[in-house]
Amino acid sequence: MTQKTRRSLRSKKGFTLIEVMFAVFMGSALLVAATAFVFALGELWGKGANVWLFQKHVRGVSRFLEQSFQTSGWRLEQGEVETPVYWSNRGGRAYQNKELLTFEMAESPGVLVWPETRLPYVVCSLEIEPEEGLYLLWRSRLEDDFGEEEPRKTLISPFVTQMKYFYIDLEAEDPEWEISEDPETETGGENILPQRIELIFEYEGREEKRQIVLPTLFEGMPLF
Repeated sequence: MTQKTRRSLRSKKGFTLIEVMFAVFMGSALLVAATAFVFALGELWGKGANVWLFQKHVRGVSRFLEQSFQTSGWRLEQGEVETPVYWSNRGGRAYQNKELLTFEMAESPGVLVWPETRLPYVVCSLEIEPEEGLYLLWRSRLEDDFGEEEPRKTLISPFVTQMKYFYIDLEAEDPEWEISEDPETETGGENILPQRIELIFEYEGREEKRQIVLPTLFEGMPLF
C-alpha cells in the first residue's frame, strides 16, 4: 500500500466516540444557552411592551378627555351662562343622589356609538367604579327617555383608581393649589367645580398621574 493510499484512507476515517460525545455535549450546551437567552429576551420584551402599552393607554385616555372638555358645549339655564363642565345628577335611580362631573358635546365622539351612528347633543359624565375603573356615562338630549332612564356606560379605562380635585383661589394674596380627594362644597352643600382634575392610573405596581385642566367660564351663544 503506497503512502498516498494510506493518507487517503486516514482522511476518510470517522470521528472517535469521544469526539462525537464532546461535539454533542458542546452543541447541547450552546442550544440550552441560546434558548435561555431567547426566553430571557422574550420575558424582558414582554414586560417592556406591557409598560409601553400602559403608558400609551394613559396618554390616549388623557388626550381623549382633554379634547372632549375643550370641545364641549355649554347650556343656558334661566338666562345664566353655565360653565362647559359642571356638576350634575344623572337620570335613573342609581344616580339621582350622586353628583358627577358633566359636560355636553354637540356630537358624541367615536367611542360613543349607538347603535351604529354618532348621536347629537350628548351629555357625558365621569364616574369611577372601585375595582373597575373610569366610566363615561352618556345619553343624548334628543332621546325620549332622557332624564328618566339611566345613562349608558362606556368603560374608558380599567386602570384609573382615583380622581383628585385641584382648587385655587386666585383672589387670595398668595394663591396656592389645594388638592382634595373629594369635591369641595359650598355652605349649602353644593359641589364646587375644580380648576383641574388629576387621574391616577395603576398597573402592576406602576403609577401614572395626569392632570387635566377644565375649561373656564366664557361668554357666547350656546351650541344648542
